Amino acid sequence: MLRVEDPKYRQSGKGRGRLLALLSILGVCVLAIVALVVVKGPLKSDHPSSTQLKPAIASSATITAGDSKAHCLAPHFTHGYLDQSWINSVSKLTGVTYNCLEAFANPMQTWGLWETPWMFSDVPDGWDAWLAANPAHQVVMAMDLIPQSLQDNSDPLSWEQACANGSYDQYATTLAKNLVSYGAGKIVIRLGAEANGGWEADFVGGTTTEMNDWAKCYDNEVTAMRAVPGAHFLFVWNPNACTSNFPLNEWYPGNSYVDIVGIDVYDQDCSTGKTVGEEGWAAFSTNRAGNVPYSADFPSIADIEAFAAAHGKPMSFPEWGVSGTIEDDDAAYVTDMMQMFKSDDFAFESYFDAGSDGVASLGSAIPNVTAAYAQAFK
Repeated sequence: MLRVEDPKYRQSGKGRGRLLALLSILGVCVLAIVALVVVKGPLKSDHPSSTQLKPAIASSATITAGDSKAHCLAPHFTHGYLDQSWINSVSKLTGVTYNCLEAFANPMQTWGLWETPWMFSDVPDGWDAWLAANPAHQVVMAMDLIPQSLQDNSDPLSWEQACANGSYDQYATTLAKNLVSYGAGKIVIRLGAEANGGWEADFVGGTTTEMNDWAKCYDNEVTAMRAVPGAHFLFVWNPNACTSNFPLNEWYPGNSYVDIVGIDVYDQDCSTGKTVGEEGWAAFSTNRAGNVPYSADFPSIADIEAFAAAHGKPMSFPEWGVSGTIEDDDAAYVTDMMQMFKSDDFAFESYFDAGSDGVASLGSAIPNVTAAYAQAFK
């Protein structure tokens, strides 16, 4: 039986915004029908054997709504079952002891599934036990504002208006109660992540009314979740890089409802198709080629960081990584990303190490990136 909580199912269903955004902007149209099959047995890891690895030398900090600089990973767990040996192998490879893992609750077809995120409601998966084993352990969970059954990207107001009016508050309350009961009352939630991308079930839409109602929906769900006893969540507002030039203030939920601002950015300029090593950090971080004429609302790294600073919020890189081809083994990307991370006000970063969606796992496939990553955190 197909497991909703299988991360391969989640990644295929979600479509990963970075790829769709790049293909759209570069003018490549792709129509894919993906058959999702549960694969039995362990998947091959890209990480080197333990004989090739070095001891971990640093521990990740705890994520706060400040300059906490925590290190997280989006892991490669077979069918979503948490595997501590996999975490240990990455730690030996990079020199970082990871106390933070990233999980993706999407896709969720119904409110019932939305209220019971798979990684916590399914105890045998091991996420509950991992959280409980150490008070330093944290999970960053990405989830849409709504289940897929309500999705209507051609008319987002079909659900946004109801949510803005408070009709979905009851589901947010139940979600929070469930998370607290699972021992996950202090997790970090990327609510409505990448909603400026048309691949998301909770796509914000392009009109002022749509954007304002989306923001109010976010506010209502955060308010409902925070009202639950034992809830101490941190909420991340998380656009996708260089995707849609929507006025940020129109769909920003407001300082009272956002703890951390994030931006997902992979090593390919979605206007030029070039890596940081090919075009330089200044062009990449500003998306100079695509942001013409210049607009401060264009979701480049530089613009989102300036927006976060103007609102007194720390930044984050909830998803980042490089492709699996040797041509994209771009150490400059890692060096520049982590220089910004270390120098500026950042709550956390999370490398997408799941080995899927065209993004390479740290290891032998990308030796320069892996070496630069390990060097960055010494």
